[in-house]
Amino acid sequence: FYRNAMDFIISGHIAGSYFEFGTHRARTFTMVMGLDDFYSSNMGSTAGGLTPKSGGGFMDRYLAFDSFEGWPEVIGTHSDPQFKAGGAKTTPDSFLELLRNYGQSTERVELIEGFYEKSLTKSLAARFVNENVKASLVTIDCNLYESYKSVFAWVDGFLQPGTVLYLDDLNTFKAQPDQGPKLAFKQYKEQTRWKFEPFLAVASCGYSFIVC
Repeated sequence: FYRNAMDFIISGHIAGSYFEFGTHRARTFTMVMGLDDFYSSNMGSTAGGLTPKSGGGFMDRYLAFDSFEGWPEVIGTHSDPQFKAGGAKTTPDSFLELLRNYGQSTERVELIEGFYEKSLTKSLAARFVNENVKASLVTIDCNLYESYKSVFAWVDGFLQPGTVLYLDDLNTFKAQPDQGPKLAFKQYKEQTRWKFEPFLAVASCGYSFIVC
């Protein structure tokens, strides 16, 4: 999936940053960084509208959004017993160490720490707007209805035509439309000005879209 997503982004000259919400163990994060570096190293100026950056890759920044404390203490509506408080925890130091161990530069990596209802603030959005941050690829992998709802509301302002939006957990909760991430996405689509063109299915639960 990520190779196809990078092909689409590069061929479409979709300049921007990588946003990942839910970064446990840095596995998908390093996958994206490695592919970005691979493509920029091999394509260079042949990528047309995209310019390789210092440290490797075409992405302007790599933004990791996570509590870095695991699941929240209280899980609310549309949750599941498997999501226990403190589970799926990777500390900030461990996250950065994993990136380095996987051979990735942390030069353009920024960690946004905290549970989303507190960390996804208007002031953070204003800073990113002032810094002309846009998303070319967004991964949302935070499992919970509440988390997805917070992420959709905040990230909306950083989407652009051609952004690839990957929802890792869309078909969890038995793919029921009134539960979990699927409900959050349904509600978000009713409120946003963006449209979402289906792109690729990913494994058993994930699905991706192109923002229009």
